[in-house]
Amino acid sequence: MRFLQITTAAPGVSPPTRSPEHIAIMQKSIGERIAAGKMMATGGIGKRSTAGARVIRKDGKITVEDPPRDGSDGGGWMAGGGYALTSYPSKEEAIADAKKTLEVMGDGMMELIQVSEMYPQPGHNVAASSGANLNQGVIPYLNVEGAEQAGELYKKAWGAKEHARMPAQDGKRLMHLHLEINGGSLMMSDTFPEHGHGHQPSHSFTMTLVLDDGKAAFDRAVAAGMTVVMPFEKQMWGDTYGQLRDKFGVNWAINQPAKR
Repeated sequence: MRFLQITTAAPGVSPPTRSPEHIAIMQKSIGERIAAGKMMATGGIGKRSTAGARVIRKDGKITVEDPPRDGSDGGGWMAGGGYALTSYPSKEEAIADAKKTLEVMGDGMMELIQVSEMYPQPGHNVAASSGANLNQGVIPYLNVEGAEQAGELYKKAWGAKEHARMPAQDGKRLMHLHLEINGGSLMMSDTFPEHGHGHQPSHSFTMTLVLDDGKAAFDRAVAAGMTVVMPFEKQMWGDTYGQLRDKFGVNWAINQPAKR
């Protein structure tokens, strides 16, 4: 069963100022639910009294209704908050997890709206259909300056598929981005130096892709804007291998195994 969770502040309560420690706890909670397959997407929603409208069609006529400005409905339709698309075996489990979430977040209200889907079909696992189990093995997690832009680059260069994203509260950065590349997971986020999450030095790691057609992938990455560090050539050990670096400081290696 899937539920759309709408979370808002308690009536008359302004959203609390989050300490770095509280934000870290919230991020950990969200990450655990994503890894467990309970959360597919999440993010903030603007306050409807300043950032929304109702578009209505009745008797063939379309009207646009702005929210009341006098607070007569308790805050202009709805106070600002967040949303999440979640999946649970039952309504009871969805409620139980909502209670745990509110314990972490603080005072507020979480509305659970059961939703049905035309796609994907019930029981269809997008990740499983690609032949990958994306929650096992060692999963690299990068902190880069411009996670959304990096994700778009990797879609062009490596054919990456996006499985989840989590916008930050500032509306500019991403707290979490989950990509699938060559059947494996790559997770990343923007840098948050104010919370101790800075940029990782590029010399300390290399992302390696083992591909049957490495030349095509190498050329596609160059065309997407990556810089050649080591040409894609046959090496002394028999494989064809090359290295690139992207503008986010991440080193990539392409290895095409020799035919045995």
